[in-house]
Amino acid sequence: MKRRHAYSKVSVVLPVYNHARWVKQAIDSVLAQSFPAFECIIIDDASQDASWEVIQSTCQTAPEMRWHCLRHGANLGAPASINQGLQLAQGDYIAILNSDDVWDAERLQRLVTLAETQGLDFISTDVAVLDADSNPKEQDEPHWVAWFEGLKQDYADRQDFWATLLRGNCLITTSNFFFHRRVYERVGQFAELRYVHDYDYALRTLLAGCRMAFLAGEKLLGYRLHGANTIREKPLAAIEENMQLLLGWLPALSPVLDEQRLFGLERQLKDLYRYTREEWLTAVHGHLQARERELLPLIADRERWITERDHWIAERDQIIAGQQGLLAQQQQWLADRDQWITDRDGWLAERDGVIRLQTEQLEQHARWVADRDQWISDRDGWLAERDALIRQLQQQRQELLDSRAFRFGQALLNPLRWCRQRFMEVSHA
Repeated sequence: MKRRHAYSKVSVVLPVYNHARWVKQAIDSVLAQSFPAFECIIIDDASQDASWEVIQSTCQTAPEMRWHCLRHGANLGAPASINQGLQLAQGDYIAILNSDDVWDAERLQRLVTLAETQGLDFISTDVAVLDADSNPKEQDEPHWVAWFEGLKQDYADRQDFWATLLRGNCLITTSNFFFHRRVYERVGQFAELRYVHDYDYALRTLLAGCRMAFLAGEKLLGYRLHGANTIREKPLAAIEENMQLLLGWLPALSPVLDEQRLFGLERQLKDLYRYTREEWLTAVHGHLQARERELLPLIADRERWITERDHWIAERDQIIAGQQGLLAQQQQWLADRDQWITDRDGWLAERDGVIRLQTEQLEQHARWVADRDQWISDRDGWLAERDALIRQLQQQRQELLDSRAFRFGQALLNPLRWCRQRFMEVSHA
């Protein structure tokens, strides 16, 4: 997939990393340029998505183009990919386009013409802000647009690239870099900086005495703002790197600083301080939101638990109220039982007293019975003795009656009895 001519007016360096969604649009915008004499150096920095496949299929549709496509085995970062592209570039001019941005079809023609007619070394242009779907995004980024409009107005008022650049990076992105080969030969490669390698290179270019221009009213670059922008991955880290860059540059800048440039530098440092505070507060807010997202389910669980507990407590209270009624009833039952036991104990005591009395009476009766039985026994003995005596007397009487003397006496007495009876009868008559 390599086709290179011995000479190209412009070398396009196109670094790619995980932009399969947009890299075809970037390459198509290069192919759509009205300026014909250029080569395109595409370097895939070990993308993990389908970027490399998209690059290959897109480049095959334009075999007449001067392609030089490379793929890294490991991710080296944007500065390393751009530096490799600069080393391979053959053109008099070098233009960089990131794989998520697009060019206007007249960009190269306009910049080459302007550079050659005015002897410019470095040119950047105005940008049109796009969203992830390539739609205009200015209305969705009011703060960013206001900041960029301020930089453009500053350049329009002062016409001093130093003053505007010290106020803020008006180039925005390496996709806005168009420069002559002599800039690269004088300034060298990009520094290994994660977020502000473009800003550092622009400052080095100015300090090297290169002639730079900014086309504030010509939006020849479509700059895509989306969630995966490197500058947005860690805003605080990006701001810190920017501030360290400026502080490190202060000794070198002293020869070129005047009042308005110092004013621009002061404005940027104040903005960076404010952005740091805002980003810090945003980070804290994000952290709090993350904690809130963690805590809200716990709070919801707690509230649900409290509701369930309250319902359970209400049920328990109802049960307890019922049990308290039962307890009151049971207490009444216990009181009744205790009274009954008391009454029963009194009754038992009475019964015990009666039983003791009756026992005593029974014991007395028993003694009486024993005495009676003894008396009867004694009586029966006496009767038996009397009966024996009577039988004895009867026997003796009978013996007496049967005796001769008794019969003889009766015979002697009978006349006398008869006389007595007659006398009594006469007397009563």
